[in-house]
Amino acid sequence: MIVDLHKVLIYGAKEEMERFFSLAQRAGFLEFIGIWRKKALEIPPNVKKILSAIRILRAWEGAVAGVEMAIPSDPFLLAEKVVEMNGALERLFEEERVLRAEIARLAPFGDFSTQDVHFIEQEGKRSVQFFCMKSVHTEEAEIPPELIYLGTEYDLAYFVSISKERMAYPKMIEIQIERPVGMLRERLQEVKRLIVLNEAQLRGWASSSPLLQEGLAQGLNEHDLQSARHDAVFPLHDALFAIEAWVPKTRLSSLHGLLSTLSVECEEIAIEPNDRIPTCMENRGSAKVGEDLVQVYDIPAPTDKDPSTWILVFFAIFFAMIIADAGYGLLFLLTGVFLKWKMPRLAGAGRRFVKLILILGASTTLWGTMTASFFGMEIGADSPYRKMSLLHFLATKKAEYLMVEKNDVYQEFLHNFPAVATATDGHDFLVKAAKEQEGQIKYIALTEFYDDALMEFAIVMGIIHLSTALARYLRRNWSNLGWIIFMVGGYLYFPVATLNATSIVNYMGWISKPFAHAFGQQLLYGGFGLAVLAALIKRGVGSCLMEILNVIQVFSDVLSYLRLYALGLAGMIVAQTFNSLGERFGIVFGAVIILIGHAVNISLSVMSGVIHGLRLNFLEWYHYCWEGGGRLFNPLRLRKPKH
Repeated sequence: MIVDLHKVLIYGAKEEMERFFSLAQRAGFLEFIGIWRKKALEIPPNVKKILSAIRILRAWEGAVAGVEMAIPSDPFLLAEKVVEMNGALERLFEEERVLRAEIARLAPFGDFSTQDVHFIEQEGKRSVQFFCMKSVHTEEAEIPPELIYLGTEYDLAYFVSISKERMAYPKMIEIQIERPVGMLRERLQEVKRLIVLNEAQLRGWASSSPLLQEGLAQGLNEHDLQSARHDAVFPLHDALFAIEAWVPKTRLSSLHGLLSTLSVECEEIAIEPNDRIPTCMENRGSAKVGEDLVQVYDIPAPTDKDPSTWILVFFAIFFAMIIADAGYGLLFLLTGVFLKWKMPRLAGAGRRFVKLILILGASTTLWGTMTASFFGMEIGADSPYRKMSLLHFLATKKAEYLMVEKNDVYQEFLHNFPAVATATDGHDFLVKAAKEQEGQIKYIALTEFYDDALMEFAIVMGIIHLSTALARYLRRNWSNLGWIIFMVGGYLYFPVATLNATSIVNYMGWISKPFAHAFGQQLLYGGFGLAVLAALIKRGVGSCLMEILNVIQVFSDVLSYLRLYALGLAGMIVAQTFNSLGERFGIVFGAVIILIGHAVNISLSVMSGVIHGLRLNFLEWYHYCWEGGGRLFNPLRLRKPKH
């Protein structure tokens, strides 16, 4: 539910300001607005340091601590130590990288003592230098006698020169050696030891995240309080303080109750045209889960109607239609139950996420049962599980309709499967319209009727979904009623007029095909005319012309729901394919193939279910009942630590 916000001016004695803001923060329903624009207060450095420490320790959560470490009781002191330790660790990693590179560079010269080199230079009156050159040049160049060849590595030849004075040689690069390889290796071992110690320290502190979260909440609460005070102004020579605020309509009485104990007053003031009104969403239970989904895409405008419940309901339906397997649905349900049992204290967004898994699991299991699908297994035509499904019920009704009408579709089945002439009922018709293929019986009529029903379900769901969107804003746009009628008319008219197909409403006996053709045509043209006429009356000729073009938009939006059928069918085919492959490779390898195949199929199906389930809501549905671009209501409140 989106709650209307009122704009109020709060003023009172300056002596009461501290107490007022503290009580307002505890109450948590006032979003303060600065009367004068002031530079926002920066987040204090200690809070930033805690945020950095939390991010650092998050990488070490779950790691086994090497030793027990003393944890400071002050979260700010702990954060400082964590940040310092992490900085030291990063410096050590960089030094380790440099040392390894330096050792690789100097390894051809071997290990030696720099003191011995200095002794030779001083006592022997000689200069000791180190050089390298590309090995291809060694064949061409004449090597001076004072150069001693040491070896070749990585296409480079290495030399040491002992001469009376410092020399420079063509095509050679002099290498300065401050520390020989032996000293570098000793330092590398020391750096590794320090890295291990620092990592052990961070692992030991990883369990202190709750303490840091409490410190973060405390620091942010103080910062929020200071920011609210900062926005206040002080007229009448600092005798009074004043500040504006947004307050939900449902909390006006609470505001007066809050001020009754203070020397502070409030007055409702007009909302100015340039004010950006926040969107206050108050939902509980399952609607709060839907609100989380809504915020994935955008925030509603304050003038929008809250779509949270609608989004949740249709997302669960679309997800189920895309997954289309009762076995997968049971896995989701068990996952949700396990998470709920394993984490009973989970709260907030985490708890709502588990609830969403349970909702999606239940809807997928229900739809999978209605469509007689279970882990892509071939279920016999006479199986009780298949017979209890809605899809099989509709298929039998269609078969019985054909047996009575004996139209061209029936004649085609009779020509291909003569046994259907002796069918006693719809189920018998489906069983007899079959043929053997690759050692298995393929029920042609059953498969075809199932596919037709699933495709029609997708179209009907699209019409229902878009109709709810149009109906929600019917008062704002009278043309929406015309488009609802237009879609219903199209559903009745086009299958008969263009394909001579038999719809569910026909073979269920609700509407005959001739009546559907005639009545659908009237609804189609009447709905279009009503939409255009309503646009002309309410918004003028220009809007009327634009409304005519909406016929293309409505058609394309309805047809886009065919993705529900296509994705569901693709998942079924993939599951059946992996089952067939598994049967060919025996028990052991077959079981592995089936497990891996279903794991891949579940992953792809979940991705499709989430992406397209939300897409149909966020694009097709929002197109007719969404303004968006809002900003969430953010009152001054006490933050609770996240554990």
